[in-house]
This record gives sequence, structure tokens and C-alpha cells, in this order.
Amino acid sequence: MNARNLILVRGVIALVVVWGVVLVISRVAGSIKPTAEKVEAFQKENPLSDIEDPEKRKEHIAKVADMLNLMEASEVAKLNEREEGDPRRRLLEGMSGEEQLFFLERRVGRAFEQMMQSFNEMDREERKKIVERSLRRIRENRGEQERSIEEEDPEIVEKIAEAGFKAYYSEASAETKIDLAPLMEEMQSVMGHAGGRR
Repeated sequence: MNARNLILVRGVIALVVVWGVVLVISRVAGSIKPTAEKVEAFQKENPLSDIEDPEKRKEHIAKVADMLNLMEASEVAKLNEREEGDPRRRLLEGMSGEEQLFFLERRVGRAFEQMMQSFNEMDREERKKIVERSLRRIRENRGEQERSIEEEDPEIVEKIAEAGFKAYYSEASAETKIDLAPLMEEMQSVMGHAGGRR
């Protein structure tokens, strides 16, 4: 084998080795990355209601928030479709007001980023249908939603609103911004009206 062929053979072997390593790393990373199923399993195996120590409860809440923060937008979307109910809702219902604020501070910004990324990945018709359904729901239940905002801790409402609008402006594509604009305006109106009454 001449020197040129030897270099080519070595180059091919090196490429095969590199791609093998990349494949192994991507498989390992995929198995480590949290999924909707892993979040559900973690909460079933470690229910918050079984934890009494305040520090351990905080650690548990932080762990769930961090798992959710590392998830792909598509995996987060799967939680909304779970037949047995969204594990995030069950977790929040078991928290004190202080714990909810801790969870929101750790989670809310990333949650809105994931939501915008999910909207970006949708086809335009699907996105418009979601906006139309959401607008209809907001308008039908406007009074109830305004009362709910008034009853909520102002600090929590402010954090949620700030994170939502920040994600909209920084994460949404130009097309997504256009499609979501009517929904964002309606939400601003509901929050502004409730805030004005408060």
C-alpha cells in the first residue's frame, strides 16, 4: 500500500472512530435528558405530600423545576396531553404560597421560553387555531380570570407577566410574534384591567 492510500485508510478509520464517539455521546446525553415520563416517574416515586422537612421539600421542588428546565419544548408539551393529569398541576396544588413563589422563580422564565420555542416549531395553521381557541376561552371567562388575578399575590403575577412578555420578545420568531399578537394584547388587557381595579 502506497503512502497516499495509507493516509486515506487512516483518515477513514479516524472518521469512523470520531462518529462512533459522537453517536455514543448523543445516546448517553439523550438518556440523561429529562422527559415527560421521567418527571412523572420522579413525582410518583417521591410525592411531595410525603415530605415534611421544609428544606427537603425545597430540594424536591428545585429538582422538579430543574428537570422541567432541561426538557425539550416537545417533551414539555407532552405533559399537557397526559390522560392522568399534568404532574406540574399536582405539584403546585401541594405547595404552600412560599413554595409556589420559589418554584416560579426557578421555573417561569424557562417555561415561557419553551412555550415560544414550541410555537415556533408549529405550522402556522396549528398556531392560529390555538390562538383562536385561547382568545375565545379568555373572552368567555374574562370576569373570572380578572378576579383570579386580583386574588393572586401581586409579586407572583408580576413575575409571570414579566417572564411571559420577555420570552415573547426574545424567543418568538417574527411569524410567531405576528400570530400571537392578538393573544398577547388580550392578556395585557385582562391583566391591566384587573391591576387597575386592585
